[in-house]
Amino acid sequence: MERSQKENLVGELQGIFNSATAAVLIDYRGLAANELVEMRQELHKVHSTMKVLKNTLAKLAVEETPFSGIHPVEQAKVLVKIAEKNPNLKIHAGVLVDSSKTSVLDDAQVEALSKLPAKEELLVKLLFLLQAPATQLVRTLNEVPAKFVRTLAAVRDSKE
Repeated sequence: MERSQKENLVGELQGIFNSATAAVLIDYRGLAANELVEMRQELHKVHSTMKVLKNTLAKLAVEETPFSGIHPVEQAKVLVKIAEKNPNLKIHAGVLVDSSKTSVLDDAQVEALSKLPAKEELLVKLLFLLQAPATQLVRTLNEVPAKFVRTLAAVRDSKE
C-alpha cells in the first residue's frame, strides 16, 4: 500500500473514530470466514461495524480523536457472545468514551460491560424505583380508613 493510500485510510479511520462511543480490539486469527461474516452481521444489527486494521494505521488514526457515539453495551454483548462461541476470538481491550473522559478497558472490563442491562431496561427499573415510594404512600394513607372500617365491622359483629 502506498503512502498516499495509507494517509487516505488514516483520514477515513479518524472520521470513524470521531463518531464512535466505544471500540473493542479483538484478535480474529483462527476464525473461519463464515464466522467473521456472522460477527459482522451481528454487529450490524446493533448499529456497529467491524474493521480489520493494521495496528500501526489504527494507532495513527486514533490520535487526536475524542470518541462520541452510540451503543457501547450492545457492541460488547455481541462480541463477548461471539467470543464465547469461538475460542479463537480473543478480546484484548476496549475503549469507552464519556463526554468528559476516555477509559481504556481490559478484557474483563469489556466482559463486565457486556453484562450490563440495556438502556431501555435501566429506564424501566428507574421508573419502578421512582414509582415505589408513591405506591407505598398511597397504601399507607389508605390503611387508616381501612383499619377504621375493619374495627367498626368487628364491633358490629361482636354486638350481634
